[in-house]
Amino acid sequence: MDLEKLFKPKSIAVVGISKKNPLSPGRIVLLKNQYEMNVKVYGIYPTGGEIEGIKLYERLERLPEIPDLLIIAVGPDDTIEYIQECADLGIPSSVIIGGGFAEIGGKGKKRQEKLEKIAFENDIAVLGPNCLGVYAPPIVDTIFLPTERITRPPKGSVALISQSGGVLVDQFFVKFNERNIGVSTAVSIGNRAVVDEVMLLEYFSRVDPETSNIAFYLEGFKEGRARKFLQLAKESEDTVIVFFGGKTREGKIATQSHTASLAGDYKIIYDALRQHYIIQPHSERELLTCLKVYDVLSHRRNPFGDNVITFGDVAIVSVSGGHAVLASDILKKYGLNAVRFSQQEKRKLKNLMNPIAAEIASFNNPIDLTGSVLDTDIENIIRYLSDIERIECIILLLLPYPPNISFQIGRRIANIIASKNKPVVCFVPYVPKYSLIIESLELANIPVFHSIKESVQAVSALKERTRVDNLKLKNIFWE
Repeated sequence: MDLEKLFKPKSIAVVGISKKNPLSPGRIVLLKNQYEMNVKVYGIYPTGGEIEGIKLYERLERLPEIPDLLIIAVGPDDTIEYIQECADLGIPSSVIIGGGFAEIGGKGKKRQEKLEKIAFENDIAVLGPNCLGVYAPPIVDTIFLPTERITRPPKGSVALISQSGGVLVDQFFVKFNERNIGVSTAVSIGNRAVVDEVMLLEYFSRVDPETSNIAFYLEGFKEGRARKFLQLAKESEDTVIVFFGGKTREGKIATQSHTASLAGDYKIIYDALRQHYIIQPHSERELLTCLKVYDVLSHRRNPFGDNVITFGDVAIVSVSGGHAVLASDILKKYGLNAVRFSQQEKRKLKNLMNPIAAEIASFNNPIDLTGSVLDTDIENIIRYLSDIERIECIILLLLPYPPNISFQIGRRIANIIASKNKPVVCFVPYVPKYSLIIESLELANIPVFHSIKESVQAVSALKERTRVDNLKLKNIFWE
């Protein structure tokens, strides 16, 4: 099956367009792609005519060309007929928006079996049914929600595959946008009758050059496909991340009525994924943190150079003593260690500070710079710590509340990191008035998070990726 036509089509056709209802799924998809995306669009309507200046064709066979992708927004029985037309006309891919298939059992399951038979026999890459489909900027967007109702994430390195369309547009799209996490392609797979997590993993890891991080939200593996998925993940040069829903007994029951999933024993799944070098966040927030730091460091301009986090040895630098304590409290939980400073190093750190702050600051690890800190103090401390080899990463808890911290501090820190290449992860409150500081850091590809916990999780995620990368290289030390 040619998944390239599914994600990078040159032309698409849409069936299931309503002339009366401007909010019908087919009509939204037609207009969205015509006016917002870079793809040639054809609309199908039984009596032809036009909608908002777009010519409509009576039947697929009357189109001036065979489209690469057909978006189907009609009832389940009519859907089967259109998939058969794809086979007859040679349309290589399709997105099925509607439900009424295996997720309802009985008759729906038989429909899905018929759909699968036609698709597999004719090599049609069918996404769905019961899905939102594809968001592959700037080419195609089959999500049938009006643009003003959803938040789109920026372009980036993450291929995001979700078994739930709702989770995709709410939990992921909104939070990706908020955290500036970029996607290469986002896919809602629904019932995954044909195109499933295995095909997608193979495509994004072996074919798509824009993807270097592949993230899945799953409610269970497709029956009989787990072994192949694990093997592909182990062989992939990309970072593979999997987050599971349906871990509890109640969650497993819910997945049955949602996307007809088979959720297995989570402990067995967890161990199997770990053995095959798949990163598994324990919470939604941890997932987002992993993806943000991996996306940032996938850019061509990597401020950390070849430096990696191997043992988790960190230094914490904070403007607030309380924040420093909270960060220290959770280091061990995430497999990190606070480096101990010698008396000579503590004296050197103190001498780098302005006289007022130097007398009240703490130079143990964590380092509390206090509210009397100046921009130059932060610069001097970061520069000095960057030269201490046993420190693998600096966690900078930057609260811009003290009056002597300027709005240029982000750029000043970025300049030091660019010259030293020491890994630095920052916490800056996501407050609009501090957006200039955050933007200065993120434009330099320095990861910024909006909680202490996320900052610590990000360093832990980098340590875990070092482990995975070494295992893939068969480095015996990591076995």
